[in-house]
Amino acid sequence: MTPSDYIAGAGLSFRPVPEALADPRGRVIAHLRRPDGVDLACTADLTQEIALYETPQGEPPLFVSYYTTDTPYEALAADLRASLDRHGLPHRIEPVASRGSWVANTGLKARVIQAAWQDSGRPVCWIDADAAILRPPSFLMGNPFDVAFVRRAGWEDISYLIYLNATEATGRMLAEWVRLCDQHPNVWDQVLFSLAWFRTARETALASQWFNGGVSRTPRPKIRDLRDRLFYYPFGRKIRPFIDQKQASRRLKAYVNASARPKDEIGSDDLSAGYRAALANLDFSFDPQLDAIVSRRT
Repeated sequence: MTPSDYIAGAGLSFRPVPEALADPRGRVIAHLRRPDGVDLACTADLTQEIALYETPQGEPPLFVSYYTTDTPYEALAADLRASLDRHGLPHRIEPVASRGSWVANTGLKARVIQAAWQDSGRPVCWIDADAAILRPPSFLMGNPFDVAFVRRAGWEDISYLIYLNATEATGRMLAEWVRLCDQHPNVWDQVLFSLAWFRTARETALASQWFNGGVSRTPRPKIRDLRDRLFYYPFGRKIRPFIDQKQASRRLKAYVNASARPKDEIGSDDLSAGYRAALANLDFSFDPQLDAIVSRRT
């Protein structure tokens, strides 16, 4: 199955990027990069996205994660494993020793994913250890895209959930991500993931899908859960979440860090306006050097 066949099941199709970006009905949910041809993109409204997500197309990927030993993440990873087992989903969750800081620990992500991807020879899906599966993630089953992840506001790539297909283009992107994480241990993994995606797509044909953030539930008052179950999900006004994203890093980062945040730590908020615009406009003429994509030097 091709990406075009996959989205056609929800009544969607690809068209040239300028046409897709100019469409006010919905958001860009997928992109076909063609360095030697015309790039294509697909827009969808919420109803169409829900239809796309609710139809499994094949087998699930191998879910991959890791946790730092002797930290609260160990118990959270056990909850993740239990939720995957409950839904019969294959997984590979590994313990690792803490490197002393949150950003250094997350920098291990690329290499752990690459090892699982190479060893398994099948599509894999990274999921953060502080998440849990609420219901079978049909949108990850038989997904034909090279890579799929959440992209907020057209530019902010979120790395808590990353689907990676067993394709040559994906292998190139993973290798670049690993290399960048080794070179820049002070930079958040999702910033370097974004740069690896951009550099790979700049030179290589790459099929990408951008999930709606609504595939996950984030911490909130129980009354909002009740409201959504009664008035939103049954009527297609919101996506019924597949994943519980506990966002433990927001409260555990200080616990993991051996010291305060280093002054040279670079996160998503440090991305330059020019790079944000290049991502949002799918403009691959932008200089993909680290100094160019951040608003301060490493």
